[in-house]
Amino acid sequence: MVAPVATAIAVLERLHDGDLLFPNTLEINGRAETPLQTRQGQARNDQLIAKDIGVLCNWINDYCHRTGRDEHIPADPNHASLHPSRLRRTLAWFIARKPRGLVAVAIQYGHLNVTMTLGYSGSYASGFPDDLAFEQWLAQLDTIAEAHDRLEHGEHISGPAAGTYRHRVQAATRFAGRVLRTNREAATLLADPDLHIHPGKGMTCVLDPHRAACRLTHDERGLRHTPDLDNCRPTCANIARTDRDITELRDRAQHLQTLVDDPLAPPIRAEREHRELARLTEIITRHDRGRA
Repeated sequence: MVAPVATAIAVLERLHDGDLLFPNTLEINGRAETPLQTRQGQARNDQLIAKDIGVLCNWINDYCHRTGRDEHIPADPNHASLHPSRLRRTLAWFIARKPRGLVAVAIQYGHLNVTMTLGYSGSYASGFPDDLAFEQWLAQLDTIAEAHDRLEHGEHISGPAAGTYRHRVQAATRFAGRVLRTNREAATLLADPDLHIHPGKGMTCVLDPHRAACRLTHDERGLRHTPDLDNCRPTCANIARTDRDITELRDRAQHLQTLVDDPLAPPIRAEREHRELARLTEIITRHDRGRA
């Protein structure tokens, strides 16, 4: 569960003693706060939640006005009030911006697989997959913009895909100022190979599906392939390593060195860790030698 959601749930649990986070009514001194139009014990429906959001926005704006804060919530230019469906964009943001976000959301909602999550969030008719594609597009552009900035400041890149990494980061500047008229255009542009740079653990995947050693996944439209970063193979030709990746490998090597030096470590584990330490040391040495 992501931290903002956990915090919000904890606050809701402290507000009342009901079994539901959003009950249709609350009892005060044994009596309902409002006349019951629906059966007690049920959750609030979309109409009531939309009304609650409006009341909250008004309270926040009034508070900001009274305290002189310039943090008010502006009015929606297209709708009279905020509807809960507008919060799909928030869900899409967490899926696109958090590591393995779709899996995390599936766990959070108790779904057996990510397909259920996409169905829960809305069908294609609802537009949620398009919202998700747009957020993934923005997240990918942010990743490449950050990579471009680090390259401009002299970051060194090593690994078999180092040249492809530099080429894609430099070529991605052509996306600057690109106007997207629909979210579906974002989904199509996400299939562009120049956008496929995926930071991982101690490595960066510069994806070429034809050379990938891991098991690839694809989106719902089948247009875009993504790597399985949890199943990254050390011999994959798509691997590039940035200075930030090497810093992470140095920390891992330091931890392995402690395990290797432990005289009480079982011989089998010590040998395994020793081999992994030697592999990481070689990668780090090759990266530093390339910089020199």
